[in-house]
Amino acid sequence: MRFNIGKRKVIIIALVFLLFLFLNLSGLSKEVREVFYNISYPVQKVFWEKGSVVSNFFSPIFNAKNLNKENYELKYKNQEFIQQLIFLQGLEEENKTLRQALEINLQKEFKLVFSEIIGKDIGEDFILINKGAKDGVLEGMPVITSNKILVGRIKEVYESFSKVILLSNKAKENSFYVKIHSLDISIKAKGKGGSKLSLEMVPKDQELLRGEIVRTDILGGIFPKDLLIGEIQKVEKNDVEPFQKVEISLFFDIKECNYLFVISEF
Repeated sequence: MRFNIGKRKVIIIALVFLLFLFLNLSGLSKEVREVFYNISYPVQKVFWEKGSVVSNFFSPIFNAKNLNKENYELKYKNQEFIQQLIFLQGLEEENKTLRQALEINLQKEFKLVFSEIIGKDIGEDFILINKGAKDGVLEGMPVITSNKILVGRIKEVYESFSKVILLSNKAKENSFYVKIHSLDISIKAKGKGGSKLSLEMVPKDQELLRGEIVRTDILGGIFPKDLLIGEIQKVEKNDVEPFQKVEISLFFDIKECNYLFVISEF
């Protein structure tokens, strides 16, 4: 009986997750998606935080027919212990993030909303965070790490969740101005996908070096100035094109970050 109940729970979770993917692919209304985000939040959080632990948790359930009752209960208790360890590790990481922000005086520069990544939307260029309208989050607000690295900006706001468009997103409207130390001019950057940016219309007579740091420029008013973005990875020039092609590698790595800050005022 316990096996049947456990199996039904796993099937329900799997169906909810598949429904989440369907809603993101189908372009349904914002209101419908918000309702689903609220329902699926616990599942999203589990999939994002636990990863391999969750997948390992499924294994003993589906193989329960081959286990005696005593072994199954021991494995279940072991999983509960692992879940508790992960919870404690999450608290430690959250405290570390907040300490880093305090060390560089982020709270003195900006008004911030502390948030947690709860999942990725379809593709690598959107993420979901657990703060929304009830927390004072608005569309267009910048999102950064505790090290003052720019992640992107708020694209859609729900009551308890928000969708963040990453700098690397290829959307036409996802462009902004940057500054490079060796240049006296502002350059427009655009998402290229794959954790990369490209710089547009850089004159060939401007000398750029691989490894130079790229920061935000206040021009355009989208982002505060001097937020870290990335570094120059590739520079290409040819005799035919009037401008050189410059590729930027972003500092933000989604695989190494669980907590972010939304800048509500700057």
